[in-house]
Amino acid sequence: MELAASLLLILLIYFFGCLALIQEVIKPYKAVINQGPHSKIIVTNYSKIILISLLISSATTTLAYFLFFS
Repeated sequence: MELAASLLLILLIYFFGCLALIQEVIKPYKAVINQGPHSKIIVTNYSKIILISLLISSATTTLAYFLFFS
């Protein structure tokens, strides 16, 4: 139980760290201006940011698990 809790804690810390770094690289939203004078569309990248952060944090958590807990 202690191992699972520490693994979850490491995953959360890595996830929030990766989330902050990925948001600096990939901007969360982008304004796209259409042909009209008042038409502006905001395109969001939230799902892409969360998916990349989750993949990177799970990979680093797995690496940390095998290095430190084995």
